[in-house]
Amino acid sequence: MWSHLYWYYEIRGNETYSRRLLTSDVLDVLENTGKLRRTGHQQFGNLENFPWINIVAVNSKDGNYGRDEDFNSEWINLIAIAGSKSNPENESAYVTLLTRIAENINWELILEEDDDHNENVVLRKQSL
Repeated sequence: MWSHLYWYYEIRGNETYSRRLLTSDVLDVLENTGKLRRTGHQQFGNLENFPWINIVAVNSKDGNYGRDEDFNSEWINLIAIAGSKSNPENESAYVTLLTRIAENINWELILEEDDDHNENVVLRKQSL
């Protein structure tokens, strides 16, 4: 999805969302970034020293989520992220943070759509 207001990213095990990790392991990684604070059971926002960001770690079906059970699962197969485009410099901060998270769990980092309308732009591949 493209927006002139937000960047939308995904951290995922693969494009079919068939790889999953224990929720507790993923939440530990998110809590230990030094940039995020927990705002809900599996939701995070930015600390004061970081640009606005919204992160949800869910157990999705084909990348879709929204039901209570998606947010209260033993497993995670998607980390969905929205970040503000209000300051162009935010993009670098987001990509640096999200790459570090993706590396810590060995998943790929995807920009859902860039300004040239390329979809699912791979910013970080998972290591084999």
